[in-house]
Formats: sequence, structure tokens, C-alpha cells
Amino acid sequence: MEEPSTEKLDSLEGHAAVHARADAVTTTFDAVVEKRIRRKLDYTILPVAILMYLFAFIDRANVGNAKILGMEEDLDLTGDRFNIGLTTFFTSYIFFEVPANAACKKLGPKIWVPFLGTTFGLTTMLMSTMTNYKSFYAARFMLGVFESGIMPSLVYLLSCFYRRHELVSRVGVYASFSSLSGAFGGLLASGLFYVPQWGMIHTWRNIFFFEGLISTLIGIGSYFVIANHPSQAWFFTEEEKQVASYRMAQETRAQHTEGLSWRYFKRAIFNINVLLVCVADACCLCVMNSMALFTPTILRSMGFSRIQSQLMSVPPYAWATLVCVSVTFLSDRTRTRGVWLLFAMPFTIVGFAIQLGVDGPTGLLYFSVFCCLTGAFTAAPMLIAWAVENSSGYTTRAIVAGLTAGWANLGGLVATWTYMAEEAPRYTTGHAINCGAAVLCTIIVAITTVYLRWENKQRTKGKRDHRIQGITMEEAADLGHKHPEYVFTP
Repeated sequence: MEEPSTEKLDSLEGHAAVHARADAVTTTFDAVVEKRIRRKLDYTILPVAILMYLFAFIDRANVGNAKILGMEEDLDLTGDRFNIGLTTFFTSYIFFEVPANAACKKLGPKIWVPFLGTTFGLTTMLMSTMTNYKSFYAARFMLGVFESGIMPSLVYLLSCFYRRHELVSRVGVYASFSSLSGAFGGLLASGLFYVPQWGMIHTWRNIFFFEGLISTLIGIGSYFVIANHPSQAWFFTEEEKQVASYRMAQETRAQHTEGLSWRYFKRAIFNINVLLVCVADACCLCVMNSMALFTPTILRSMGFSRIQSQLMSVPPYAWATLVCVSVTFLSDRTRTRGVWLLFAMPFTIVGFAIQLGVDGPTGLLYFSVFCCLTGAFTAAPMLIAWAVENSSGYTTRAIVAGLTAGWANLGGLVATWTYMAEEAPRYTTGHAINCGAAVLCTIIVAITTVYLRWENKQRTKGKRDHRIQGITMEEAADLGHKHPEYVFTP
């Protein structure tokens, strides 16, 4: 493949040079071939990510469904024991998340992603055999170990195949299934509850066994679809492999073959916009995980029966899914993130404000659940993708994905203690924590957006050009996001 000519680009500086080079590269691609590449990715890699993340989130949150269907009584989850079990999940999840994503880089997503999917599926199946609260603690801890790498590994996988402006909508599509999992999980739990007893498996135990079985089969099957890099994709022709590899080479200044090195960790950690997004995502995941784990409980407190609580959770989650997919699509079309995040999060603030401010009627409280889910479940996938796309280099992106998800799940840890049984039915503390987290997330997103726009302007003016003076091309290429021609997505 011919390299794009850059003879006319020599006089350009900063931001303009970047876009000129991008335009030059784009013209070298056969538009038909590139469209075919995206279509194949959307029909192969993306569905794997969708199914994997859907059932990872179902397996994580199905304890909320099982709790009100009899698990609490059968396992003697009195007092704070249920909350402690939820905490054990996030403890292992946070601890193993960055190492898990480093393993993804080392082993490659073709091996690592199927391994994670299979093992968290088997763990969920074994949860159907739990006999007391101690086994509940152990099972949740192991589930956290095996689910820890799913989100960042899937983001890293997609970032190896999709260009930056294509990435967020794809991450948004598969991550939106975290909200769809609430709708699907509620329906599935309601149906599985009535499966006749077989052996020791009955009622709430059916939820864990059958949902875990589906996850295991998805994990095994994903091995035969996933590739580590466009050049290794079985579903591409040789021409498509060349074009797909070349277009990704233009997206990152690092080579696919780069190994693990401390400088990549430093590049990931000492990136101010990544750190800001980590904090914002922690706030967002506090809200998202609270709602994922406790929505059936909140609905139960409104006076709905056990089965009604499962079914009434379906419409709010379905709505949140629709909003998430729409917003992430528009975000990719406009190639901006902050504005759309600032559009989504106020819904969540309003939702929790209603929960805190009124004690009825039920219709208004139910409407507030729609609002609470809309902002958080839309923002969560966009935030981690925002951090990854504003990082340069395969290894750095892998580390950033793990770092962002790992740090963000500190919010998940807080979420496990937001709704305490003794505060039913108002749950004032939980609603207040989530409202505050949503406000803080919104403020940080606004700061990050302003900073990224300001930094891009500095590069356009050539105020970062000194970074490449007196160094070799290889050294310049290794600057990553600090390169003066690197343009952030605001």
C-alpha cells in the first residue's frame, strides 16, 4: 500500500497538520473497502463484546433479583451480610483489574477474553449451590476476580480494530447492554423463578445456574471469533488486513508489537485528563452499580410485589438503553464527548432529587427511576472510552482501560453500602450519596472538557512544538499523547 504524500504538509503546524495528515490518509483508503471492514467488525468482534458484557453484568447484578426471590432467607443474609457479600465482589474486582488488563496485553485478547468469559460463567453456575452467607462471600469474591478484566479488555480489544472516532459508539453499544441487562435480567429472573425444582436447584438458584451456563458457552464460543490484531483476523481478506492494519497504524504512534514497559505505565498514570475521567467514572459507577444492585429493592419499597418488582424494572432499563445508544451514536457523529455527557448526567441528578424531595405518588417515584438510570448508564461507557481514545499506543491504551475501570470501581465499592435494609422504605442516605456523586461527576466532566479544548488550542498555536525539537523520529513517535500533533477528543 502506498503511503500518503505529505509534501504539502511540511509547512503546516500543530492541529492543522494533524487534520491534513488524517485527510491525506483517508483519501488513500478505498472507501468501499473501509466500509466493508467496519461492517465485518460490527458483525463479528462487536457482537462478542455485546454478549460478553451483557452476561457479565447480568451475572454481577443478578443477586439483586435473587435477593427478593428468597435467597436472603435461604442463606441467612441478615443484617449487613448482603452488603458485605456485595463488597467482597468489588474488593477483588478492583484489586485484580489492572493486572488483568496487563495480562490481556501480554496474552492477547484472543486468549484472555474467552478465558474470563468462561471462568466468570462457571463461577456464576456454582453460585446456585451456595448454602450459607460464607459461601456467598466466597462466590462473590471469585466472581470479582474473573470479571475484573472484562470491561477494560473489551475496550482494549475494540481499540485494536476501530479508529478513535468509531470507538465510542461501539463501546456505547455494547456497554449500553449493562442497562439492557436490567431489563433482560428482570424478565429472565421472573421466568427462571418458576422452573420446576431439579435436585437442589430451584427458584432463585435457577437464576445463577442458567445465566451462568449461557455465559460459559459465550466465553467458549468467543475464542473462535476474536483476533488479536487486524492482520490476524480470520474474517478479513488480505486486502482488508492491509487496509485495516494501516488505518490503525495512523491512529496510534506506537507499534502493535510494543511490550510492557514502565514508561507506558507512567504515560498512562501521569495523564491529567485520564485522572480526571477516573474520578468522574468512579462517581458515575457509584450510581450505576447502586441502581443495578438495588433497583428491585427500591421498587419493592414502592409497594410492588416480588414478581412485579422484577417486571417493573424492565421499562426504565429499556429506556436507559435507548438513550445510551442514541447519545453515543451522536457523540461519534459530532466527535465530541463532554457536551453529551453534560447532557446526560442532569437526568440522574433530577431523578435522585425527586426521590429525596417527595414521598409519593408512586407514579412520580417510578418516573424518577427512569431519570436515575438514564444519566448514569449513558455516561459510564462513554467515560471509559473517552479515557482510552485520548491515550496513544496499544500498551498505554490497555493500561488506561484497566486503570480507569479499576479506579472507577471504587465507586462500585461505595455503591454496595448505599442502600441499607434499616433505612427502608425511604433510603435517604443512598439517594443522597448518589445525587452527590452525579453532581460531582458532572462538574468534573465540565472541567475535563474545558481543559481538553484549551490544550488543543495550545497545540494549534504551536506552543507544544518544543517537545519534538532536537529528538529523533523514533523518540517523537514515543511521546504518545504528549506529541504536539496529537489532538484530544474534547
